[in-house]
Amino acid sequence: MAIQTAPGVTQRMLPSGHLELFCRGTGRRVDCEPVAATMWIALKQHNGDVDRAGAALAAVWETDVEATRYDVMVFAGSLCSLGLLTET
Repeated sequence: MAIQTAPGVTQRMLPSGHLELFCRGTGRRVDCEPVAATMWIALKQHNGDVDRAGAALAAVWETDVEATRYDVMVFAGSLCSLGLLTET
């Protein structure tokens, strides 16, 4: 699965470690907790490649690769459902 940011979506890191995503087209605002913010950053660093982002996070977090990839895929899927990401 590969994703990209939907048109009109902006991002803002907050001092708390949370990430705020906002879609100008829908007015939808999503607050991502720090773990989700880290997943977002990993997805951006790996050009939307869910597998590579999950593997990179698993290495840093010292967690199971398949479980971490699954968590990233669920996170990306939820943002796709909200219209903040699109599958490529």
